[in-house]
Amino acid sequence: MPTSYADSAQARESDRRWDLPNFGKKQHVDLFHEYTADNLSEREARRLKERASLKLRIGAAIAQMELVCPAAGGIE
Repeated sequence: MPTSYADSAQARESDRRWDLPNFGKKQHVDLFHEYTADNLSEREARRLKERASLKLRIGAAIAQMELVCPAAGGIE
């Protein structure tokens, strides 16, 4: 009576390899970046600067819109 594939040494070896920690996994060093405290502080400073700039731009856009089409009910 023939043995099944699951009983063969080839299957056991295949299972053993798949159980190894890094089998079939590739390193993607260029896809990831380890951020340092300096990088994070620079990023936070840039974000704060961009938000301040955004606040000014939105204010200017609203002022320009009010010149073209003033509010009907006035300021509440």
